[in-house]
Amino acid sequence: MKKLLLFAGLPGVGKSTISRKVSKKIGAKIVDLDDFKKNDVDPLLVTSQIDPPEQRWNYYQKAIEHTFGLFKQGISTVIMDEVFHLNSLRARLESMCTERDVQVLWVEVRCSYETVEKRLQSMSRKGHILSTEEALKMHLLFEDIFEKFSPNDQNHIIIDNGNDVDLDMLIENIF
Repeated sequence: MKKLLLFAGLPGVGKSTISRKVSKKIGAKIVDLDDFKKNDVDPLLVTSQIDPPEQRWNYYQKAIEHTFGLFKQGISTVIMDEVFHLNSLRARLESMCTERDVQVLWVEVRCSYETVEKRLQSMSRKGHILSTEEALKMHLLFEDIFEKFSPNDQNHIIIDNGNDVDLDMLIENIF
């Protein structure tokens, strides 16, 4: 069975960190949406405001098509991490996966702003499209518009990536 793990949540909550650990543990391939975003979005827009939904959909669509190509190559599990803040775009992604018999699991990562701020200020953001200051700003912008997942979603779990959390235990909860 082909499986797509979609890590969603506000900037800085630890989606990338957890995705990398999960990938290492289960041997999944990570598709980095920032690679697609860099080609489609003006760098000034990325660091200062939220790109419009249709522009966001353009690079989501490219990333998911790339993912389907990986499945055709025999890779069974792929991970993506992104804010995924709009229900409409999440539904479109899920619909494309359903049409291709790809099982989807949404993993919503949460933690307090204080924790995000503390973590981001104490680490380098290698490989990220945003600097620490930009990530904190975008966290607050997305917080106002992040649409909650439906409580009826059977393929959605929430993990709290707060202070002093055991990442290995969080990963176990995903499976």
